[in-house]
Amino acid sequence: MTIEIYKSSLCPRCAYAHHTLKKLQDEFNDIEIISYDIVTNLSAFKKAGIKMIPCIKINSQKKSWIIPKASEIKIFVLENR
Repeated sequence: MTIEIYKSSLCPRCAYAHHTLKKLQDEFNDIEIISYDIVTNLSAFKKAGIKMIPCIKINSQKKSWIIPKASEIKIFVLENR
């Protein structure tokens, strides 16, 4: 399964969400993470219609958090497997 994360390298909330996805990748060996950074790839954000970061996209489902929690990220991933 491919998971896209839209983030900023300057955002601590984004770093936490990315770290959580990495831990899930260790737990489920079929996860591939594609990371887009707003600082270096603004066009990817515009193309995907991302309005808030961090944002995780699986297939056509997108989820953003003001304060991401590992449990909520895991639930979103499992619901969209």
